[in-house]
Amino acid sequence: MIQSALTEPIDETIPPKYDRCKNHDVVISPGGTILIIEDSNTQARIIEESLKELPLQIHCTGSGHEALEWLKVNKAVLLLLDYELPDMKGIEIIDELARQGQYLEFLVMTARGSETVAVQMMKRGAVDYLIKDDTFTSLLPTIVERALKKIKSEQILEIAQNALKQAEKRTRLIIDSAADGFISMWDDGTILDWNKAAERIFGWSYKDAIEKNLIDMMMPEKHREAFKDKLFELRNEDHSLTQNKLIEATALNKSGQEFPIEISASSASEGEPCVLNAFIRDISNRHMLESQLIQSEKLASLGQLAAGVAHEINNPVGFVKSNVGTLCEYVDIFTQLLSLYEELSQAIRSGDKSQQDQLFKQIQTVREEEDLTDILEDVKELLTESTDGLIRVTEIVQNLKSFARLDEASIKEANINDGITATMKVVWNELKYKSEIVTDLGEIPDIRCSPGQLNQVFMNLLVNAAQAIPERGTISIKTEATDSEIIISISDTGVGIPEQELSQIFTPFYTTKPVGQGTGLGLSIIYGIIQKHNGNISVESEVGTGTKFTIRLPLEGMSA
Repeated sequence: MIQSALTEPIDETIPPKYDRCKNHDVVISPGGTILIIEDSNTQARIIEESLKELPLQIHCTGSGHEALEWLKVNKAVLLLLDYELPDMKGIEIIDELARQGQYLEFLVMTARGSETVAVQMMKRGAVDYLIKDDTFTSLLPTIVERALKKIKSEQILEIAQNALKQAEKRTRLIIDSAADGFISMWDDGTILDWNKAAERIFGWSYKDAIEKNLIDMMMPEKHREAFKDKLFELRNEDHSLTQNKLIEATALNKSGQEFPIEISASSASEGEPCVLNAFIRDISNRHMLESQLIQSEKLASLGQLAAGVAHEINNPVGFVKSNVGTLCEYVDIFTQLLSLYEELSQAIRSGDKSQQDQLFKQIQTVREEEDLTDILEDVKELLTESTDGLIRVTEIVQNLKSFARLDEASIKEANINDGITATMKVVWNELKYKSEIVTDLGEIPDIRCSPGQLNQVFMNLLVNAAQAIPERGTISIKTEATDSEIIISISDTGVGIPEQELSQIFTPFYTTKPVGQGTGLGLSIIYGIIQKHNGNISVESEVGTGTKFTIRLPLEGMSA
């Protein structure tokens, strides 16, 4: 216990922490009440008179118990509290209010100052500690106004803080209920936040993921450097905020399985280091559906080419069939001769001279009638032609299989020129009757790609080019390599595309062909395939002159 200047004991024990902001339901406004707790009626009237200009009601009580009873049913925005009251001290009133859960702003007034009492009251949250001297009443309005402003500021701050907490709760609820994974991280990949969908996608719990590095933990080693570069690209050169940049990558789940993801990322802070917020989606099903769509479109394209392909196969099959028929006739002649030679051999062994002479005449007659020398020469030609025809049929079948195979999404090193050449063989019947094909295939390196998907691109562009030529025209195909990319251009001298339609040609289901002649998916699928190869495709066209598609593929190829 400490003795005050009043020689009365003061309890050093501090009641539950005084939190003024807990009284947030009392909002200062005209009509609010100041409670004056003063046992001197004269002093109370003086105080009330000095505060009459304030837009507040004033209520006076003369004792601590009376004040406590009044506060049970009324609210006050501020207490003006005399420290010395007949029934209890001001500090006891504050402690009792704290025990009841009421935390009010209060000013302490006393006729005799004591540093110890002042410290005790300030610890309990007093706004100010006033000595009742000659300047007391003149200063009181200013001090009260200042206290009221402080109270109002604290109430506004508390309301704002509560609103912020509620907003954070709502945001957390939205993030945790999102179907996509949410990850907040530093730009080096260190994870700061991780929602339930991210737990489901990657298999790592919130506790396991926080403060771990996304790149080291959830990216296959062979893709880590490339992903680091992609994260770096999310930041603007001036370190300003970026919004909704899309990244596709290959991720690794807790069980070690690789799967494709799409990341929609934005920078959440400026400067360095930078915080990135990212929504992550497992796109395994999308990739599967895209592959199925590509395969479906490919088979549909082959269906449209079926008549031409059948014609291409029918030509060699026709002359092979004819040649086989001729060879069968020749076989009959050789069979007849072999039979006569067998009979002659038996006649020689038996010594029957008459039969020998007869057989010699028959054999000579057959040789003269059938001209065996010409037949032998013709057999060689027939076999050569038939072999060439069968090779042609085999090539057509192999080329068709290369387009219809189910592994069109496989990624490997391949040469673009080989794909273009194979594609031209498949669609040759569509091209040869309407166009002259001009090829300029340059020396280009192999690149990492999906050959089946790129062949689909070339086939669609070549067929479209042929269909755009009304009667007879030219289709030009050119490839070349620069230091960073391979450029493929396919142009035609067809009818061209109106300028207003150029911006829509890669839109799914958009087609300029008559009903029943196009799905409108061909060019949109082409666009998606080229995007997957980290490349781009552009188109130039002029009505009446023709159209040119240009594809650019990076030399480093596509990601796995």
